[in-house]
Amino acid sequence: MPSIKLTQFGGIAPRQRPNNLHQAMAQVAEDVDLSRGTLRPWRTDKKVSDKTGNSIFVDKCCYLASDNCQASFSRIDTDCCYIVASSVKDYPVIQRKENACNDNWNRLGFPVELNAPNAQFLGALSQDFNQELRQYIYTLVDEFGFESAPSLPSTPIYVHNDQSVVISGLPTSFPTYSIEKVRLYCAVTQLDYGEQVKDQNAEAHFLLVDEVSFGTGSYVHQAHTVYGEECLTEEYEPPHECMTDLQYCGNGQLGGLVGTELWLSEPLKPHAFPEAYRYGHFNGKPIRFLCGERAGYILTDEYPVVIEMESPCQSQGCRSITQLEEPLPIISYQSACLYNGACFYATKDGLVMLAGNQAKVMTTALYTKDQWQALAPWQMIGVVHDGYYFGFTDRISIRFKVPDSIHEEVQIEQLTTLTIKPKAVYRSDQDELFFAADDGIYQWNAGDNWKTFRWRGRLHNLPQYMAMTAYKVVQDYEPNHVKHIGYKRHRSEMVQDTVVLGDKTVIDSHPHRLKAGYATLFFDVEITGKGEVWEYHIATSVAELGTE
Repeated sequence: MPSIKLTQFGGIAPRQRPNNLHQAMAQVAEDVDLSRGTLRPWRTDKKVSDKTGNSIFVDKCCYLASDNCQASFSRIDTDCCYIVASSVKDYPVIQRKENACNDNWNRLGFPVELNAPNAQFLGALSQDFNQELRQYIYTLVDEFGFESAPSLPSTPIYVHNDQSVVISGLPTSFPTYSIEKVRLYCAVTQLDYGEQVKDQNAEAHFLLVDEVSFGTGSYVHQAHTVYGEECLTEEYEPPHECMTDLQYCGNGQLGGLVGTELWLSEPLKPHAFPEAYRYGHFNGKPIRFLCGERAGYILTDEYPVVIEMESPCQSQGCRSITQLEEPLPIISYQSACLYNGACFYATKDGLVMLAGNQAKVMTTALYTKDQWQALAPWQMIGVVHDGYYFGFTDRISIRFKVPDSIHEEVQIEQLTTLTIKPKAVYRSDQDELFFAADDGIYQWNAGDNWKTFRWRGRLHNLPQYMAMTAYKVVQDYEPNHVKHIGYKRHRSEMVQDTVVLGDKTVIDSHPHRLKAGYATLFFDVEITGKGEVWEYHIATSVAELGTE
């Protein structure tokens, strides 16, 4: 007589009909860990912070949150660990990690187009070899030691090099910036009785004169000053105040979106975005930018774009850009994430994996297009943790294994659902998953207790009407609830009758009986609880269970 034995348990495959599923597959697999082929619950979630928001960032004991769902946080991995963020305030911000964790942000960059200083020579001019032509500029230095682009140059003045010059008009207040120093530079052209000395360059270089505290409105340039290094920040344009998706790329550069352009920073200069490092003319409006050590991904409302980030590159347009041939517009900003150098995000047809210049819709084996649309993918909040994509909408929370490479097939037996409904999710550099709820930030699967899992197997189709009267669940000694339902359809009826064949809390691995005298063609089993289930057996008699 027929009997069924399960020693391996799988997830759901919504694309397939319940009775066409593989024997180990399920109609429902909620809050269940299938990593060992058994039914095992996840741990409860551990609350780690009272902060909450629609975007979060976690780095060890540092928790950040913003109400803006498009806020972006990124850590700069240098000796002085900085955190940069965009869409948190009305402009990009930066701070050392220890201060950023207290939401104490400084504005990233410097003011644009600094006014020219005033230079005045108070002595008397005479036509001799001591006469020279000077111009002055200044730059700003913030508390991190970053230096701005120079101001406009002062009006050229004739001076004697053995007398002093008064420089005034230095800025004393920039409310949104954390300026600490002002550096003064001077360009000197030597004169011979009022004429430029031969063999002098047409444009003299600006060399360092001195560094003064911010707030000093004027400065006296004494005679016979020894000049310092040349000013090299002429191309250092600050990040635009509307920059979004500010990301650290791992090669010393930052990247962010400004309108329809991608701006990259000077290496190891997060405040400086030279015009030569800008890229545009994409086939579609950029919506999201994600950056890794080897590649950056520009997700648009039409064709995705990949920019190579691995090689050193400090000249205009030197990075190679590849636009994919297939239109794959992103429909959910928060669905996009990086994992192992690949990019994942939601489109109208499914969840896409981008790896280099190749793309693949991963969820075609899991959902039809109509089923995917029914999940409300335009609301998708997503992240990859421990090799699994976690996706959340108002309608469903899913978890499934992502391929290690774009050429691998998706493991459909690993798709499960979760009961959490987060506002935001984040995977830390320590590969821990955090999510924001209404009352704070939680670490997933890190609590002291166990959740209650729910697993309903496939719809079993028997070869003929027969009574399955006995079953056993091989499990640890934690109570689990086991429910069997039989389905019977009469010839003239459109809807199947359902009969509960058994509904019992099981605390051991002994055989148990089902409702006697009821034959059926279709049945399924639902197991819920907190104990690990290793095997499931069902047969037409207790004796048959003993032979398994």
